[in-house]
Amino acid sequence: MLDAKNVVTISGGVVSDPEIINDKIAKFRLAVDYAGSEKGSQNNSGYFDIVYYLKDGSDFASTNAKFLHSQITSGKLKKGSPIQLIGRLVQERWQQDNSNRSKIVIVAESVSYAASTYTKSSDSSASSSGSSESSSNSSVPNQF
Repeated sequence: MLDAKNVVTISGGVVSDPEIINDKIAKFRLAVDYAGSEKGSQNNSGYFDIVYYLKDGSDFASTNAKFLHSQITSGKLKKGSPIQLIGRLVQERWQQDNSNRSKIVIVAESVSYAASTYTKSSDSSASSSGSSESSSNSSVPNQF
């Protein structure tokens, strides 16, 4: 159960193929474009480590965990897949070379494929027929 004070909803692209550790934990990285960033600038995207606990003991933790496990093992969820997730932020801490280190990790509770906002128009006959039906009341051109 998610604490209402620590909830993150994020969408982006999977950076590298997810790995499954001991058949219980899925790990991958997610690339996210920052809203309002200018194209061409060096600060227009960020990367987050994602951890998803697939199994609690010997059973899957949820129906979503079973689905995600099957998507990873079948190779459908892979590098470049657009996803969205709901989870919580966790700060991992460790010592390295006598200095304290830390990073923020997203522990996912639910992962799904992100819907594409682009749909390719397959009806090219209407635009070539020259009929008045091809110019609808919409102000959005057919290529969008």
